[in-house]
Amino acid sequence: MNLADTLVYADIRQLHQLASIYNLECNRNSKHELIQSLHNRLTSAAFFQDLHKGLNWEEKRFLLPLIYERKKEYTREALLSRARKAYCEKIEHNEHEELLHKALERGWLFRMQKQFAPTFTMPEDLRHRFREIFVKEVRALAYGNYTKPDLYRDDTYVMAHDLQKFLLYVQTHRVPLSKEGVMYRKQQQKMMELMSVRENLTDGKEWRFGYGRRFRDYPDRLALLYDFAHYRQWLSEREEELVLTDEGMRQVACQEQGREERAERLVEFWLLSYKKAIPSIESLWKLVACVCEAEWLEEESLICALRNWVLPFYYDSQEAVIRRRLLAMMVHLGLLRRGMFPEGQVVYSLTSWGKSLLDTR
Repeated sequence: MNLADTLVYADIRQLHQLASIYNLECNRNSKHELIQSLHNRLTSAAFFQDLHKGLNWEEKRFLLPLIYERKKEYTREALLSRARKAYCEKIEHNEHEELLHKALERGWLFRMQKQFAPTFTMPEDLRHRFREIFVKEVRALAYGNYTKPDLYRDDTYVMAHDLQKFLLYVQTHRVPLSKEGVMYRKQQQKMMELMSVRENLTDGKEWRFGYGRRFRDYPDRLALLYDFAHYRQWLSEREEELVLTDEGMRQVACQEQGREERAERLVEFWLLSYKKAIPSIESLWKLVACVCEAEWLEEESLICALRNWVLPFYYDSQEAVIRRRLLAMMVHLGLLRRGMFPEGQVVYSLTSWGKSLLDTR
């Protein structure tokens, strides 16, 4: 629902509270006049300009998932969970409850009366306005290039193609596993040589956890491919050997059929695998996609512009989360193109497929 419809069904007590907060001069005994005055205030350009200036980072991180995800209604518990995840430090004084209270007090969210329990919602037009101001903010801080780089990578469907190569390799080779269920380095190396993107094997010196079942054992991209195939039950770790299941055999037989669907499923699995470490990842990739839609953006300035939108995850700093877990994986998945200018400047731009995926979600 848009704001006009939301105000009609919203809790009347909240409407009166909003009228008091914003000092509206209207007949508050007339619901029609009250709704009209609130609508005019909450949709005015001046309101959003002042709102944006006053937002702190906890409030921005709280709002970001709400404005991009497809879910339309929330319970109080779900909103408090999102509010808690917006804070860098451990919450000691119920700050997350105060944040939710402020969102209701300021009209960012509305309490809707339902038969059994109240639910909360954000009107669609307010979502759209929040998206606009957040994208504009990040773009203003990120340095853009108006010329196309001579060299760039567009990996649209490439990961889906390498998934097929991976399955075919397991079908046609014996792939022994260690007692821990991990492919030996020699097998990893042979497999990597067949793929379009070759990664350095893990050396055991880096702490690796939080981004998938086998993330600790394999390089980032290979780990996602392996975990995806295992999640879909195309692989079986059986008697210290990796083999294809019957469904895996059928997938190999499909060859290149349905590569776009596979590419979409890989994106969905990436979001699922990384969500524990980066709770707002579904909204972050959409924010990055919108920011990179119009032009090529320079990597370092883009990381700087996005830094406060994410939180560190154990040994991953905010910069590492953005560079390795967000930008690099979006390139691998075909959502972003990665370019380079002669002087070594790295830049990113949204792919055509990334744009089509963004428009449908």
